[in-house]
Amino acid sequence: MGVMLSNRNKALMLLSLIPVGLLTACSLGNPPTAPDLALHAMGTQGEHRQWANPAVAGDPADDWLAGFGDAELNRLVREAMTHNGDLAIAAIRVQQAQALVAVQGSALLPSAGAKGRGGQAESQILSVGASWELDLWGRIRAQARAARSQHIASQADYVWAQRVIAATVAKAWFALITCTQVEGALEQIVSAQVQLVKIEDRRVAIGAAPQTEVEEARNTLRENQDALAKATLAKNRAAQALELLLGRYPAGETQADAALPALPPAPPAGLPANLIERRPDMIAAYERVAAAFDQRQAAQAARLPTISIDAAVTGIRSNVLSLVDSRSPIAGVNASVIAPIFTGGKLKAQADYYTEEQKAVIVAYDNSALEALSEVEAGLQSEASFSARVAQLQARVQECRVLARQEETRAKIGSTDARQVLKDQQALLAAQMDLVGVRSDQLGQRVDLLLALGGDWQRAAVAGTNPDGATPAAFPIAARGSRP
Repeated sequence: MGVMLSNRNKALMLLSLIPVGLLTACSLGNPPTAPDLALHAMGTQGEHRQWANPAVAGDPADDWLAGFGDAELNRLVREAMTHNGDLAIAAIRVQQAQALVAVQGSALLPSAGAKGRGGQAESQILSVGASWELDLWGRIRAQARAARSQHIASQADYVWAQRVIAATVAKAWFALITCTQVEGALEQIVSAQVQLVKIEDRRVAIGAAPQTEVEEARNTLRENQDALAKATLAKNRAAQALELLLGRYPAGETQADAALPALPPAPPAGLPANLIERRPDMIAAYERVAAAFDQRQAAQAARLPTISIDAAVTGIRSNVLSLVDSRSPIAGVNASVIAPIFTGGKLKAQADYYTEEQKAVIVAYDNSALEALSEVEAGLQSEASFSARVAQLQARVQECRVLARQEETRAKIGSTDARQVLKDQQALLAAQMDLVGVRSDQLGQRVDLLLALGGDWQRAAVAGTNPDGATPAAFPIAARGSRP
């Protein structure tokens, strides 16, 4: 018993040498707040309180996918959310980050273990011990906080991946519809050109036209057939691209017989200052800045002494020790201080590394913020341009339709022949193809704008569904400025 008390007294004496102020753990510095970082990212552009291009007032809304009124598109997006491989990887990254939070947080608690030795040896030993590192300089807390920031970043990445996939599926669906309609129009153009070739053949046979006219008609037919073959290939590739997004085998078998949906009303754009804090990808970028800040603090704290408290209870059975005056079990408590003296510059290099890493993620944040603002400005600028182009092509289609009807009427009364009727029908089909192409581009541009504005593709109440059907914890947008 005297030996045990002696060891305990030594440990208490050692602990008494540690200043009381150090036992109350040092507080950690806080990373820059999200608003401050956003203001830094905008720099001289912070004077732009409104968008440079015309925009609808109001806050961006969620559930933008429903605005297209396409039930099949809604079904395809839901399928992609269940089977898309990239989204499944993003969900796994969330679980990995959550596990890392538990790993780093466990270092704040004491650790305990047991070890023993038995068998035919002269001595049998069983020892149970516990150890606790006093986190005086905040190294462990900084590492745990960095892990939490990475976890929030991975959750935001997952939500952003959902939105990107929903937008990509929508654009792929519109592309497939467009390719299908273009293929159908080209089939009609080819059919009309076949009739023109037959008409020219008859005219050449009766001497009403030179041979060159039928050759020209045949060359035009070959060009149209080539365009049809390209359109068919484009349709098959569009179907394969959509199937890959849906997690299906890319056989190119998906059909899109529906028409393009109507363009929804222009969405509210909010304010530039709010965009950066609203988009999930920017939330993830901010949390990576916060994580780098804490990793730098942890690296700096690693250069300071480490203080630990250890306790153990050991039981011994031995034929040898039974000859001396000893007691079993033996208990002891001690404290240890490890101060790095020479590490070959490793600890300083680590601190320097994370200092530079923090600079790098801040630059990456700035670049991402400006890119996000640029995406919205480009989308707003394209709105007016596409509206004008669609209006012009609609007028062209209407004119071609009127001309085609007039030629049909003239052909019925014999004032013109079938050649002009077929040519006017081809011109109408070509104008309709151009209109379909521009409307498809307009819909795709609208999807890009909706994504850039940071609105969710579904209602917020059901957002965050992962491929397994579970709902991960929502990333704390409002609480990002406060850190433990």
